[in-house]
Amino acid sequence: MTFKRFSSAITLFGLLAASTSAFAQTVDVLQYWTSASESKAMNAIADAYKARGGKWIDSPAADFDSAVAAATSRIAGGEPPSAVLMTPSSAMRDLATSGQLRNFDDLASANGWQKVMPPLVWDKLSVDGYLVGLPVGIHADNWIWYSKPLFDKLNIEEPKSLDEMFAAADKIKAAGYTAFAVGGEPWQEVSILTDMIIALGGPEYWNELFIKRDPEAMKSPILPKAFELYRKVSTYVDPASPGRSWNDTTNMVITGKAAMQFMGDWARGEFLAAGQVAGKDFGCFLAPSEKPAYAVIVDIFAFPVNTDEDRVKGQTMLAETVMDPAVEAKIASVKGSVPSRSDVDTSMLDVCAAKGVELLANPKAAVSAAYDALPGDLNGQMTDLATQFWTDPSMTTEAAVESLTNILQSQ
Repeated sequence: MTFKRFSSAITLFGLLAASTSAFAQTVDVLQYWTSASESKAMNAIADAYKARGGKWIDSPAADFDSAVAAATSRIAGGEPPSAVLMTPSSAMRDLATSGQLRNFDDLASANGWQKVMPPLVWDKLSVDGYLVGLPVGIHADNWIWYSKPLFDKLNIEEPKSLDEMFAAADKIKAAGYTAFAVGGEPWQEVSILTDMIIALGGPEYWNELFIKRDPEAMKSPILPKAFELYRKVSTYVDPASPGRSWNDTTNMVITGKAAMQFMGDWARGEFLAAGQVAGKDFGCFLAPSEKPAYAVIVDIFAFPVNTDEDRVKGQTMLAETVMDPAVEAKIASVKGSVPSRSDVDTSMLDVCAAKGVELLANPKAAVSAAYDALPGDLNGQMTDLATQFWTDPSMTTEAAVESLTNILQSQ
């Protein structure tokens, strides 16, 4: 090849490379999934996106609050991320009402997304009539996970009521094991309190208390009983509980050091990542109740408004990737969630996921978890109250109920 032809070839290659870069659909994704199962789920999304020809830039954050703070700062600074992993909480609604989030009504209409999304989830992701977030999986936060080998060793059947659950805990504690593995962090503690409330009251009472905030519901004997059982759980935990992460706590059940854990079904992903099989190595049940409920938490991507054409195209392709039934199935298989589309093939899901799918299909059983049902400040106040009651035995049940009532009536 002559120098002239060689130079021309280099020039052509450079133009092609520049063209490819210019038209690569880039997404800068701000996310906080760091556990083994969470990382697998995020990689499933990223790999599917890159397989479509896109460029993925990962921007990790320490946790949900850090991700929202970073997104808000970047938006204010004129450098918004393409997508932010979050939940349909007050933070999402605040961004949407201030005009900072892209809506996907056009894609939803063209692809019939509303027809395949549970109504509760569609409503959660809609603000002022616009779809401003897309689900990457549905969880319930009122699950209880248990070690099958430990239950079998102690001849314990899966509890069907709270009384049976505490009877099992007594037997486990007497045998020298930790009955309830609890990570002593505020968000882990408050979820146990809400588990007790939803188990005692069922979906209808839950909605009266947390959605409608009906004063009569706050006077119900259910609340003092829930606080009493919540404190009872604290008597079964191990001394190393304070400050322990949720996934390290799940590992106590995986390794047979503890029998049960109150945790959303993202915990199932940790069991699966450890090579365990649902129904064989671990079991699951929703907070036992005569009126079963499924307390929905949705992981979503929100898409801040971008002006860069490449980023906008990238957002569109990421939206289509996330809503791909095959991608949803893959996420569910590694993270422990339930697909957010009703048309995803769930026949290959394990017995725990199948329980979730069955209950989620009942519109009367599905309710918003407290984290999404309450405004952020009220949720924070309730979490502080739960931690205070958990750590301070001198705080009376009556004082706790009064404090929760004041919180719920404050707005």
